[in-house]
Amino acid sequence: MFSLLSTGRILMVVVPLIAAGGGWIYVKNLQKNIELLEANQTVLNQAVESKDAEIERLNRNVQEVMERTNTLNAERDALATEVTGLRDKLRQHDLGFLAENKPGLVENIINKDIENTLKKEIVELMELQND
Repeated sequence: MFSLLSTGRILMVVVPLIAAGGGWIYVKNLQKNIELLEANQTVLNQAVESKDAEIERLNRNVQEVMERTNTLNAERDALATEVTGLRDKLRQHDLGFLAENKPGLVENIINKDIENTLKKEIVELMELQND
């Protein structure tokens, strides 16, 4: 009975020590895991911020492209209207008759229009290069 009592006392001391040691190891392991997770969270946050910035940049680019597309569409519509007007004028006038009777007038009109168009296109190209 004496050995059973002393074994019981030893177990009453050893079991809590083993449990405390196991708990301490478990807590240390949890702390390491927390540190690793915090480091991973920092990397993840940086990646998310980077992606958010890239998404914002792409959205600005899309907006700019849409604005330019709208501008080009408006210009195309205006030019189509102008072409329609010019076609109507040409139908009303006999350009061959006018060119035959007043060649200088037709030549001056055509040359001025070509010059104005070239100037306008050069200005637009220079503006696009500056953007």
